[in-house]
Amino acid sequence: MTRPSVLRERDLPISLPDGVVLRADVHRDPAPGRRPVLLQFTAYDKANWASVNGVINPERAVDHGFVVVVVDARGRFRSGGDEPFRPFARSGEDAAACVEWAAAQPWSNGRVGMYGASNNGVPQWQALRHRPPALRTIVPHFTASEFDDGWVWRGGAFQLGFNLWWSLANLAPDQVRRAVARDGADRHRQAAAELSRALRDPDTAFRRLPLDDVPALDGIAPHYREWLAHPPGDPYWQELSARAALAGTELPVLHVAGWYNVHLDGNLAGHAAIKAAGGPAAERQRLIIGPWTQWSPALFGDTCGPERRFPSTMDMEGLQLAWFDEHLADGAGPGLPPVLLFVMGVDEWRDEQEWPLARARPTEWFLRSAGAANSRHGDGRLTPEPPGEAEPHDTFLYDPRHPVPTRGGAAYLPNPAGNSGPMDQRAIEDRADVLVYTGDPLSEPVEVTGPVHAVLYLRSTAPATDLTAKLVDVHPDGRAELLCDGIRRVTTAGDGPVRVEVDLIATSNVFLPGHRIRLEVSSSSFPKYDRHSNTEDGTASSEAGLRPAVQTIVHDDRHPSALVLPIVPTPPR
Repeated sequence: MTRPSVLRERDLPISLPDGVVLRADVHRDPAPGRRPVLLQFTAYDKANWASVNGVINPERAVDHGFVVVVVDARGRFRSGGDEPFRPFARSGEDAAACVEWAAAQPWSNGRVGMYGASNNGVPQWQALRHRPPALRTIVPHFTASEFDDGWVWRGGAFQLGFNLWWSLANLAPDQVRRAVARDGADRHRQAAAELSRALRDPDTAFRRLPLDDVPALDGIAPHYREWLAHPPGDPYWQELSARAALAGTELPVLHVAGWYNVHLDGNLAGHAAIKAAGGPAAERQRLIIGPWTQWSPALFGDTCGPERRFPSTMDMEGLQLAWFDEHLADGAGPGLPPVLLFVMGVDEWRDEQEWPLARARPTEWFLRSAGAANSRHGDGRLTPEPPGEAEPHDTFLYDPRHPVPTRGGAAYLPNPAGNSGPMDQRAIEDRADVLVYTGDPLSEPVEVTGPVHAVLYLRSTAPATDLTAKLVDVHPDGRAELLCDGIRRVTTAGDGPVRVEVDLIATSNVFLPGHRIRLEVSSSSFPKYDRHSNTEDGTASSEAGLRPAVQTIVHDDRHPSALVLPIVPTPPR
């Protein structure tokens, strides 16, 4: 079979109703005929598809019978719109207009599917709010449909590492370039210098207080201060919410998520919203969850774990093309089960009928100690048996001037290969401000697949603070691999302990014989999350405003602090 040539048309204009002109690159077979269209609406430069998590190579898609249209978002790269770029704003209406433009072209069969990872998934969800008739399916990949719990904020805490580094490294460079082209270099010389400094030394940028004092973003990225000014639940976020559109959609959706992806909870929430609505789309979605980080759409995690352990056996690009063939060209499709997930520990793919798994049983593993669970060298235990009446409590000092550093997990930080995925936590667990509770070595495999959370009873000397929790798989050689983690911002009124539920999102892992289940509890993971100042509003204008607090985790018969795991029963032999 002769491979078709690819005709590439650059910077084609798409005029929006308000007069702004977007620019699109079109990749297509020059031979006559109408073909289905794959559309990516991107903030990351349409000229370099591989820089955007490269989820589909346009040349391969053309070979497969599609036209590929990649559009620079409003205010980005070659597209018009002189106002500073604001992520999420107008992306839905602009993407919907691009869908209809693509459907009306002479090389289109009138059917359009959208694809893209991370921020390029946002316009897909947002387009559902505008219901463009030509849009037949979407493939949101490593992304979230809501922003105040799962993107900008999580558990009430600001996702500092992701929000700031993404703004500095992915958004600001083009914003500076556009500002210089518009106003001249002299006017933006300081902003350019500050951006260069922040990119060279991100640790200083992360520690800078107050949080909205980011000179590198002044005048070029107003969204950052806007996000900080609008806490979760604010009308600002409700106006951007796609929740109602998800519940009302009839489109088939292929969700692609990763156990170590910073938007895992957002991916799962989008899937759950459509399923809960019970409409025609509920049975037309498919969910894939692999051992992936935000930086790796292929079957890899970081160098500490999956890159060595997990074989590269999935052709994600081919799978997506088969999905689009089914829904845009009446092809056979990829034949996916409702849920396809990667089970770590045994390192294998498995078909499932639903998420969460109906057969998984929420099971409590209780926090126990003799009052000295500090560090992995302490006496913290994790047991199926609940604590006794007079069991001692565990105390640690949370000092936001010396926070617990982030090490791996679902993080989006500089040096991704060295700070994302299932990193070894032993250096973290040597700290006295980390409580460590470890189960006995297992005699049989224990599978944990599904949502994970911890219920902790907290007494604090601060009026408000944070609690963090991590689920860790301890190997026989002592290696402590992080599986999932979470945070909860807490108000601690009164003298009695406050019940705090920390959402650790989800995982799928078989703890093998000889391994141990471990829970870490602390009050920070920096710079993944901003440092709570232990004041009423949690903020500080300088390091001097950060106050230490004594944190007590209570675990007795009236306050049974526990890790709640979705245990999947082992099939009978």
